[in-house]
Amino acid sequence: MIRIAMIGGAGVWHADSFSEMFNGYDRELAKKYNKPAYEVRVGGARVTHIWDEDREKARILADVCSIENVVSKKEDVIGKVDAVIIADDCTMQHQKRAEPFLKAGIPTFIDKPLSTDIEEAVSIVEMAKKYKCPVMSCSALRYAKEVEEFRSKQQEIGDILTGNTICSGDLIFYGIHAFEQLYTVIGPGIKSVQNVGSEGKDIVIVTKIDTRKFVLTVYKEIGYLFQMNLYGTKGWRQVVVEDSSYFYSKMLEKFVEMVKTKQMPFPPEETVEIIKVLVLARKSAATHQEINL
Repeated sequence: MIRIAMIGGAGVWHADSFSEMFNGYDRELAKKYNKPAYEVRVGGARVTHIWDEDREKARILADVCSIENVVSKKEDVIGKVDAVIIADDCTMQHQKRAEPFLKAGIPTFIDKPLSTDIEEAVSIVEMAKKYKCPVMSCSALRYAKEVEEFRSKQQEIGDILTGNTICSGDLIFYGIHAFEQLYTVIGPGIKSVQNVGSEGKDIVIVTKIDTRKFVLTVYKEIGYLFQMNLYGTKGWRQVVVEDSSYFYSKMLEKFVEMVKTKQMPFPPEETVEIIKVLVLARKSAATHQEINL
């Protein structure tokens, strides 16, 4: 059984959800503390250690999900676990907690977004390479069932010429979901971005090296959704992602597989390219100028 440490984010959706999927949960406590209560389970691993700056939040999640060890310092888990999850805590600073684990060579999942700073994102990937540490960072929508189903029949619409992807929220914090679901279809090789929208209403033209253009739209005030429209030489398809149980659990399964094999499920350079798109798109919003990656 693979032992996982949950680092940070206690009381936030991802740490709660991931802990439930690995460990299960006490239904009464989950209801009492308003936890997500996912039914799906990920086998072969469990969360055995948890740390958070707010020890009480860590203790509550430990009680709900039967996590045996609440530690006082995050470094206390080194040598006691096989893998680490650096959970999103809504600050977009969670990635700064990864360094001791990368240096220790412990397979590490760094929740999205990897960073809001391109240089920091690159340095994290380089640090992982230096210490031969398997690292994984992505939006769970990379593994969405609805996207998988589209890709299995992608040939039905011929060669994809253009498309658009949309979600609500902040361009970097939540826009990563909308863009990464598109990225799994169109692949790497982004040439430039141009944000022609306004604050809270981002409309980003993403141009690939092969000259194809796609549009990423992130509006803070629209209702919750993840939707893509893809247009090809033979037709078009709409993809609406709704099954969060599937995309979370599949992402965690890929992480467990990485821990076992020490083989990363996709090149970390893809994560860096995605971060570049989002960060430069935010920069472009000020001038509406096209910015090359």
